[in-house]
Amino acid sequence: MKAPLYHLIPLISLILPATLQARTWKEAGSGRTVEGDYVRTEGGQVLIRKAGGTTLKIALSKLSEEDQKFVSEQSAPKEEAVDKDVFKWETDFDLAKKRAKEEKKDILVDFTGSDWCGWCIRLKKEVFDQRAFQEYAKKHLIMVELDYPRKKKLPEKEAEQNKKLAEEYEIQGYPTILLLNSKGREVARTGYQEGGPEKYIEHVKELLK
Repeated sequence: MKAPLYHLIPLISLILPATLQARTWKEAGSGRTVEGDYVRTEGGQVLIRKAGGTTLKIALSKLSEEDQKFVSEQSAPKEEAVDKDVFKWETDFDLAKKRAKEEKKDILVDFTGSDWCGWCIRLKKEVFDQRAFQEYAKKHLIMVELDYPRKKKLPEKEAEQNKKLAEEYEIQGYPTILLLNSKGREVARTGYQEGGPEKYIEHVKELLK
């Protein structure tokens, strides 16, 4: 006698997910079907809950190609939605330019000596670390930090990138704030400004006009 395709297992101890995928499952080659909700996959076996509450365990290899594809999609890790409107510092300049183009935002590049430059430290504390500026920046700017520290050591790739960019943009002192448009073209450059985040926001807006 041919062994049945579907092997019933008890419902007890089976914890079902909040959202189930109802569908018609088909046996490869025979056309036999069963109605049920996808639960999960365990060691090559697919757990399915039938309408009456009983569950089935089906060998993945015995399912149709369409069903196997469906199962693989359910088992694959889902990509989390990325919130673009967040305040963060990029250190990869090429990535920052790519984001600026995709998100249609201008770029603010901070050439800084984070552990020795007094004006750099003040600018970060008085402006960049303030919520008012961050709320503005996350909606309008891609923020890039190019650091030139004296006490800490940067990863070799980052240090080489920063050295090259300082030479390319002929940076003479710190902090130098470079403003680029979404296409990566330089619009303006500035530095430390007194007055806190609100005044600095207006200063940046004026430079980007």
